[in-house]
Amino acid sequence: MKFRFTPVVLLFFLSAVLGVSGFLLSTSYKNAQDALHFEQLDQISRTHELAQQFLNFRLTEARRTLETHASFREDEFGNLLSHNALKKTLFDFVIRYEKSYNEDAKIVEEYGDIVVDARNILMKNDRWFIEKTSNGLALSYQLEITYDKSINQQGTRIFKGGFYLTDNFPLINAVRTASRAFAHILVYDNEKLVSSVSLEDGVEDVAQASFKEFGPIFSTLDSPFSGDIKPIRIEKGNRGLFLLSVTTTQGAENWKETFKQTIVIGFVFVVILTLLVTFVLRVLVHRSLKGLLEYAQGVCDGDEDIHYQAGSIIEFNEVGRVIETMVDDMSEKGKYISDMVEAANSPILAWDKDGNITIINKAIQTLFDIDNLDDFKNITDFFDRFNDPMGKLACEEALRGKATRSLETKFNLYGSTRYVIWSVTPLRDMHNAVTGVIAQGQDVTQRRHAEGSLRLSSTVFENTAEGIMITDEKGNIIDVNTAFTDITGYSREDVMGQNPRIMKSGRHSQEFYEAMWGDLHNKGIWRGEIWDKRKSGEEYPKWVSISACKNDSGRLTHYVAVFSDITDKKEDEHKLEQLAHFDHLTGLPNRVLFQDRLQTALARSRRDKEHMAILFVDLDRFKQINDSLGHRVGDLLLVEVSKRLLYSIREIDTVARLSGDEFTVILTDIASVDAVELIASRIVQSLGAPYFFEGHELFVSASVGISLYPMDGETTTDLLRNADVAMYHAKEKGRNNYQFFDVRMNEHAQSQLSMANKLRIALNRNVIHPHYQLKVDIRTGKPIGLEALARWNDENGKPVSPAKFIPIAEEHGLIARVGSSILQQVCVQIRMWQDMNFEFGSVAFNLSAQQFRDPNLLSDIREAIEDNKIDPKHLEVEVTENTMMDDVEDAIQILSNLKDMGLKISIDDFGTGYSSLSYLKRFPVDTLKIDRSFINELTLDSDDAAIVSAIVSMAQKLGVSIVAEGVENIEQSQYLKEIGCYHVQGYLYAKPCAGGELPLVWEHVIREFAE
Repeated sequence: MKFRFTPVVLLFFLSAVLGVSGFLLSTSYKNAQDALHFEQLDQISRTHELAQQFLNFRLTEARRTLETHASFREDEFGNLLSHNALKKTLFDFVIRYEKSYNEDAKIVEEYGDIVVDARNILMKNDRWFIEKTSNGLALSYQLEITYDKSINQQGTRIFKGGFYLTDNFPLINAVRTASRAFAHILVYDNEKLVSSVSLEDGVEDVAQASFKEFGPIFSTLDSPFSGDIKPIRIEKGNRGLFLLSVTTTQGAENWKETFKQTIVIGFVFVVILTLLVTFVLRVLVHRSLKGLLEYAQGVCDGDEDIHYQAGSIIEFNEVGRVIETMVDDMSEKGKYISDMVEAANSPILAWDKDGNITIINKAIQTLFDIDNLDDFKNITDFFDRFNDPMGKLACEEALRGKATRSLETKFNLYGSTRYVIWSVTPLRDMHNAVTGVIAQGQDVTQRRHAEGSLRLSSTVFENTAEGIMITDEKGNIIDVNTAFTDITGYSREDVMGQNPRIMKSGRHSQEFYEAMWGDLHNKGIWRGEIWDKRKSGEEYPKWVSISACKNDSGRLTHYVAVFSDITDKKEDEHKLEQLAHFDHLTGLPNRVLFQDRLQTALARSRRDKEHMAILFVDLDRFKQINDSLGHRVGDLLLVEVSKRLLYSIREIDTVARLSGDEFTVILTDIASVDAVELIASRIVQSLGAPYFFEGHELFVSASVGISLYPMDGETTTDLLRNADVAMYHAKEKGRNNYQFFDVRMNEHAQSQLSMANKLRIALNRNVIHPHYQLKVDIRTGKPIGLEALARWNDENGKPVSPAKFIPIAEEHGLIARVGSSILQQVCVQIRMWQDMNFEFGSVAFNLSAQQFRDPNLLSDIREAIEDNKIDPKHLEVEVTENTMMDDVEDAIQILSNLKDMGLKISIDDFGTGYSSLSYLKRFPVDTLKIDRSFINELTLDSDDAAIVSAIVSMAQKLGVSIVAEGVENIEQSQYLKEIGCYHVQGYLYAKPCAGGELPLVWEHVIREFAE
């Protein structure tokens, strides 16, 4: 019986097997992929949790640091919240605010990198807030501390610390280090704030894809990285921040193993199915197949006498005959070709015209790192894995009969680039028809890398900014680069074969070069600064690194010197030296250099037992010129003063500018006190001469204080302090003079300093109160108004004279606080008198020069009036003549604004200043007060009487009221009445008294003088 095993039967069998196998593989692939995704998401979640824990730990650490700092005393803040302390936390900045009752918070101190919009106070305390600043987003934390500011008043300190999220690379790098992620990106409102990404291939792509999708990206067989974006939960903070994380898991490898297991299971299933079908077919094909196998086995065993015995299946019989024919023809050639291909070092690959691979050797497997050659059955399998458009085109050309020689291709394999040169040749049969293609290659990767390294080295050599010089082992120059020519001016031809000593400047000793060559011989390298000479002859500094090069056997072959021109660096160092030690305006030594020279001069004087002197020079009324004519004229004046000081001293002496209009002079090698006095006199005369700037003729005098070593002190601190004391004594002596230090001056200065401290305590305790002196109409004998005068009793209840504490308050900047305190108490007293229905006219209060120029003056007065609900007509402002003349236009505006508020205006101490009548008529003045210095000798001195009469006559013609101060006897009162001055105040009528006593004093004056 003959049986034909048809292709239909075979196709049916294979289709069934492939269908079942495909179903199993598809199901297993899906399950493995789901497991991979779950594992990757779990890994990303763990990484995100680590990053979140680290960030919350750093936030808690920063918050506790801020809370700890907030608990310290005020005098400890400067040290505790230093820049170094901030570096230990996340904070980029810390701000401390102070807030009193019914007052806005004010910034007291701030540290770190602070922009304007970061100074805003947060809406809530004890929470982290995200706020927008000009430096980008910031994460800020704020806390509030209440403390006892005084006995009856509590204050509040607010501490705010924050750090910038935008471009905060140290933070994101630390988070990535803690979580061990390959990438982290901090995201807010769909915008990237800062990122930290590993340089490994594929990490950046996964991070960008996850940010674009705003969701998970899973790893693939080609990329082991996966990423996802999750919100960050901040302890005690609001939400909105997201963290994108990229990590890697073993998921891809697990997936491979799972998939391999599926393949094994599918293969087992197919084998079982095949065995079953084979068992069925075995009955039909057993005999024919057995005969064919016996024949094939005999051929394999080398049995030359065996012949094929035909069976019952036609196809097997045909195969047997073909095998029998081919065995004889191919037995010898096959083994030869196989051995030759396998033994070849070059990769060889051949395929037929249908693309079926017929030859593939071990060299191909090694070159392309192929695990199993059986995976490549067709040439398309090869190009699917190793995509090479040029190689594919050459193969297609070969199938059309065109050979390609020396085709260079490159491909990436596990991050490494390989280069191969191919020869692609068509295979032809005996009829010259193309039956296939053979490709033979040569791996040239190492050659290309060597060529690339040479090109790179050449490019770096020619284009680096540093000069490079190469010499042979004897020190003769064999090559230089372009930067060498640019720096030295020598061309390559100028120096080839020369010794580098042609560029020596001559500045260095022989010992210097011996030490340099010693390091080169012992250590193989030397680095340092050398002065050389350019081709032009110009000397210049350079930083040089010289290395000794040796071959594999250790023999010296070359020296390589790399150097850079540091001329600009030297100039910058010189400029920094100038900025650090010299005043930028005058060019004189500043305080730092002055202290250094003073220490040096003092040490030399102490060693040589010589005398020296310190002169403290302060310009008189410089502030008036600076404020009235502007800072430009003030700067020009300071420059000219510095020149005159230099002209007034000797070359061995030092002039320095300490600050503002304060200068110091160091006089050394003094022969006598007369020599010091001569220089001091020269300085006073020189600085007192007129100055001419921009059409202005200016007159400025100087007050000079002098201290001598060793009589007035043996330390720099004592000498400088005593010279300062002497300078203030010179000012008290009328300015424009010099004074030598005396111990009594120091005692006077200490007394004034003690008084100033007591005055500050008194202001803090609110023990300076107004007393009120009556203003009386001498025609009726009745009071018409009051003047509020500041009075102060010390801790023992003893009155302190205003003549003592008012000048000290002005000198130490306390007068504005005194005036503000008196104004508040006066308004409260007026409210009380109004509630009593007591008619008191108006109350005048004095404004100091500092208070008059205060930009908050009008708002302070308006606030005091509104808080106490009083009528402004009961207030009268007294301003001295000189105060208004400092800046006339500004004074007119301020007085007009006060007038518009309903207040009355008086000029106090009139006649003692330097006002012009043309200005006087422009001032919105209600009253002129004649200074008591003209009233004291009124009935005895005809000059005083004439001045008072003129003032009264002028006031009457201007329609201005007039008040005479300091009236103490009937004769003065009678004279004033005769010349038409009817309003007076003084001890003749009443001494100043407290507000509670005033109604009684008022009635007493009426009873005594009205009758």
